[in-house]
Amino acid sequence: MIKEINVNSIEPITKINLTNKIKELEGLNHIIAHNLRGAGANIKMLADILMRKQSLEVDSEVIAEDDVFTEVEAIQYIQDCSNSLLNTLNTLMEVGNIQLSTNIKYDSCDIEAIVSQIVDQLHGFVHQKKATIEFDLSQQLSYPQPYMESILYNFINNALKYSRPDVPLKIIISTRVQNGKNVLSVKDNGQGIDLVAHGKRIFKLNQVFHTGYESKGIGLYITKTQIESMGGCVSVKSNINEGSEFIVIF
Repeated sequence: MIKEINVNSIEPITKINLTNKIKELEGLNHIIAHNLRGAGANIKMLADILMRKQSLEVDSEVIAEDDVFTEVEAIQYIQDCSNSLLNTLNTLMEVGNIQLSTNIKYDSCDIEAIVSQIVDQLHGFVHQKKATIEFDLSQQLSYPQPYMESILYNFINNALKYSRPDVPLKIIISTRVQNGKNVLSVKDNGQGIDLVAHGKRIFKLNQVFHTGYESKGIGLYITKTQIESMGGCVSVKSNINEGSEFIVIF
């Protein structure tokens, strides 16, 4: 005999747990979709370069001046990006399985290793923008690694996207303790944001502050949602043509 279950009879705590679990999985879905988009754009750019080199019947020196990558470099970057992307997908799938049964666990995050993996995913853009990344890691961070990967990915991807033309991009990633709490800072020397005009909307959904770029305005919203869901907060300091600094307090 099949026993019917009255949903209204479920204990309130069970409903709360189910709601939280759904929110966690929705957050994971956003991470996967957003990160795949960036890596996919990187691979497409490199593939377009290879296709152009194959189709244009011009002198190789002229082609070399037209593109910032050689064929060998483009192929290597595609391979690096593909391998890193597969590793990220495997990690996120494992997290999805964990979230279906238990609470997400905290990890001892190796920030340099995480950033190295992100650079592999976005290698074409990093090379194109002549970007360098410096570290000042005075504090070890304990945090769910997939969330840390997503936070750093969004900040680095934004820095690459909104760098200043003809100015090599510099990103400084640092950690410290402030008022007894762990702090992560990601600072760049890019275009910056007019906080007087946009400060109140910067972390809201579907907000775009620079024209002429392929952006849907969801990266910072996802980042803020993830950080706040774990009890933290995020803020930004920025000046036009001087860059931005995103500060996360865990």
